[in-house]
Amino acid sequence: MLTLASCAISGVTAPSQRRPYDRESTNLHPEFTLHRRADLGKLDVYLSLPRAELLYSRVEASAPFVAQLRVSVADTTWVLRDTAWADAPSTLRAKWTLNGLPPNPGVEVTLEDVLRNASVSSRKWLGPNGTWAPSDLLVWSQAKQWPLPGENATVGDTLVIQLPDVAEAQVSETLTWDVLNYTPPRTLPPPPFSNARSRWDTLQPQSLGAVTADSLLVLVVPDGTTVIELRNAPVALRVHARSPAFPELREASQLIAPLRFIASRSEFQTLNNAEHPKHALDDFWLACSDSPDAARDLLTTFYARVEEANLSFSGLVEGWRTDRGMIHIVFGVPQRVRRDARNEYWVYGEEGTANALTFHFRRRPYAFDGNVFELQRSIQFRSVWDRGVSNWRNGRVRGD
Repeated sequence: MLTLASCAISGVTAPSQRRPYDRESTNLHPEFTLHRRADLGKLDVYLSLPRAELLYSRVEASAPFVAQLRVSVADTTWVLRDTAWADAPSTLRAKWTLNGLPPNPGVEVTLEDVLRNASVSSRKWLGPNGTWAPSDLLVWSQAKQWPLPGENATVGDTLVIQLPDVAEAQVSETLTWDVLNYTPPRTLPPPPFSNARSRWDTLQPQSLGAVTADSLLVLVVPDGTTVIELRNAPVALRVHARSPAFPELREASQLIAPLRFIASRSEFQTLNNAEHPKHALDDFWLACSDSPDAARDLLTTFYARVEEANLSFSGLVEGWRTDRGMIHIVFGVPQRVRRDARNEYWVYGEEGTANALTFHFRRRPYAFDGNVFELQRSIQFRSVWDRGVSNWRNGRVRGD
């Protein structure tokens, strides 16, 4: 099944193959969307990047600050000079068009901040020419007036999905799309020593109807995960509804929820039932530290990991609610990640030594989520989990 995830280059932020989830090790976190317009023989390249991540400089005191970027796709390079005007939006957006389609289905994409001498690269899979692939489908956000770079969309936003020419679809001219919606479970993943297992295999979708369309689809993003499937063909889109603040958590109730990983049952109930949740939240972190400054550092580290988990592991549920998100929050960035098509192994400590800790995650493909990796749980993790939680409770955790 083809999914919308491949329209974005999610791995472009990865600093290395050994530590792919260490976002803080690089200053650049661009989002690329590639749209192949096979009928016109063109490839559109969309870039979105926070301006705060760029290095701006000026040649003299009276000159404006300017950043210099290079974007390379396949064997074509574009140069962009961006001026830091006072009223410039916080996000830099740019679009280029490559005349002619790359001959290979795998395309290298690179962004370079020239002044900082830093760059990030990733390989994008376009799919074979002459057949539909995710890069042929452009999902346009009406709220942001920009393509959706992945599967996460703001709830209530209107998405206009541009379909390729019927002749490229290799299906009948009557294109019927079935629209299904899945309600995410609210339960949190059990700890790594538990014998409990995910019950996602039993999730059943609600049908939102069928749509006949051969050029455009329009979707007002509902709660949950929406899957749009082309009937009788292996083409599908996934859209996960998120809050406007995603990947951040801002409301007190949202900030309390991840504390279930490190709080006792009674503490968590007290936090949820507090008359003033913000005060209760502050009291919890102060109790884990020996000073207000230490509590602030601990809180910052915790919620930075929550946000990182949302950026890397989200799917049917937010990333912090997943198995990988749970381990990332409690233990931090692993020293090494070993990956293949079906597995991830997270290694903490020196691999091969007696003190090394390894978590094994196995891929579980679902129609509603292509980013599920299930932790292989074991009672042997009981002691290391208790130590990990105790480190938070005693204020011994530091930033990654």
